[in-house]
Amino acid sequence: MGTKQRLSSHELRRRRSRRANALLLALGATTTLIVAGGTLLVSVAEERTATEQSIVAAQARDASTSGAEDALARLAADPNTEGSWQVDLGGPIADVTVVDWGDNGADDDDDGAIDEADEQDYLSVLSIGRANELLDGNGLLIERRTRHASSATEVILQRTELDLAANQAVYVDDANASFKFSGTAFLINGNDTNLDGSAGPNAALPGIGTVGDPTGISSQLKSNQKDKVIGLGGNPSVATVSDIDLSATMDALRQIATVEFAGPDDSFSGELGDLSNEVPVVTYAKGNLKLNGNTSGCGVLIVDGDIDFNGTFDYAGLVYVSGAVRFNGGGGGKNVRGALFTLGAVTGNDVTINGSVALAYSSEAIALVNTQLSSGVQVVSWRRR
Repeated sequence: MGTKQRLSSHELRRRRSRRANALLLALGATTTLIVAGGTLLVSVAEERTATEQSIVAAQARDASTSGAEDALARLAADPNTEGSWQVDLGGPIADVTVVDWGDNGADDDDDGAIDEADEQDYLSVLSIGRANELLDGNGLLIERRTRHASSATEVILQRTELDLAANQAVYVDDANASFKFSGTAFLINGNDTNLDGSAGPNAALPGIGTVGDPTGISSQLKSNQKDKVIGLGGNPSVATVSDIDLSATMDALRQIATVEFAGPDDSFSGELGDLSNEVPVVTYAKGNLKLNGNTSGCGVLIVDGDIDFNGTFDYAGLVYVSGAVRFNGGGGGKNVRGALFTLGAVTGNDVTINGSVALAYSSEAIALVNTQLSSGVQVVSWRRR
């Protein structure tokens, strides 16, 4: 028969101590897990909050941009647009204000003067995009959700005021320019000509104008070509005119171009503005441009290089060229009503006229360009905060 040993009091205390320590360890581990789990939940919640706030902030920024773009669209349609309105973007909104610097009683350009002359052509657009914020009719905040944001877009604009003019049908910057006149199917006409071909109201101008002695150009016309350059002063109508800073003019005009060719060599056929409906555009070619096929247009054409007219061309407005001008034979008639200006070629002939070419001064075409294109705005600065 076995015997049961009695444990000493010391051994009992030792065993109880072990059990207690194990229990404490288990409790400690459980507490650590609970704390870690709680920390993880807090981290997830904070990350979710940050993500939600980031989305709301992006909505506010997008709303402010959309409000500014809405203002630009309205100003393009009516440059006299002023005042405040709200754009509802299906949740986020944009509060938009357009201010005319010329008569708002403020020193908008911070030069110490109010509504002075150099503020007259400027406007500002302030678009405040709001996400989860609601204002009353007086602009006071009446509701704001936990997740909310606002963002502002500020735009400064300048009205485009054009005052383009011509003192001749064709301007050549160099009196020593080299012309190549081929045949007798061309006509350079300094007599004012309307778009429909009838006589215009203004006095005649030279057919070709240049700075300095014009005889170097007129001497390049053969005897049977002299009556193909008509206008002020008889045939051939080649005269001295005022110097024009063509580089500065072209640089200013390209800033408002809405049709652009990236260069360095481009070809095109189609419309450069709507000639039929007399809707002009400003076109800028950053390099050489070849016009092929059937091309028509209305407005201002700026070519920072050489231009080749290869096909049929019908244009009302002003053409500015920093390089050579080549009207190449064949492909149909080439007509410009308005005026043409060139700085001339780097090498070779400055102006080549071959085939059926009609270049006519037209006060009506120039007035059309000035009137229509002066009714727009251009962005001076765009800032979001």
